[in-house]
Amino acid sequence: MYTSRQCRISVSAFAQVLGIDALHTREVKNTHSLLERHLKMVRAIPLLANTTAVLSFESNLAFESQHLLHHLHNVGFKKWMSLSEGAQQTLGWLTTHSRKEQMALLLRECLHVGKISYSSYFFSLSMTKQEARKRMGDEIRNFSVVTEPGKTAFAKSRKTYTGKLGGMQDDCVISLQLALIAQRTFWEDPRYSQFSKQSV
Repeated sequence: MYTSRQCRISVSAFAQVLGIDALHTREVKNTHSLLERHLKMVRAIPLLANTTAVLSFESNLAFESQHLLHHLHNVGFKKWMSLSEGAQQTLGWLTTHSRKEQMALLLRECLHVGKISYSSYFFSLSMTKQEARKRMGDEIRNFSVVTEPGKTAFAKSRKTYTGKLGGMQDDCVISLQLALIAQRTFWEDPRYSQFSKQSV
């Protein structure tokens, strides 16, 4: 399972974090290259060489998901599929308010029951492994539910799920949330059964 925001996260079917990469660049080719190298590192892990890569891109990235998939096609990357959870089932994952809430609650549940761990093959191409783990830990601890009161006496309060407090980033923790919810969707939604059966 691989997600894309500004951060790259790969997780196994058992919610083991395989790799974390983060890249902030204005050069789109650097992003495409990192995606390719990250996926190749996952495929270099024993027993994962022939697995199907399940990609979950955030769909509101101005067609970036299509560009990333086009790059994978051009470099001949094999055995992959992308979730189509965007508007009108377009490629990617549409992060609406209700989905952000669902993603945050799923991460909280997984952390509570100890379902998430780092793989013994954990890697990062853009940071040291220690830096990657620290960044993820910091972003998880900083992630919050911010409740804003309604603007009038009859208006409902508004909840915002964010880690962008005090100048922090939340790309990695959002990517982890995307990976977890995409994983659940991949295994449970009949639309992906033809791929999930191949992945068993």
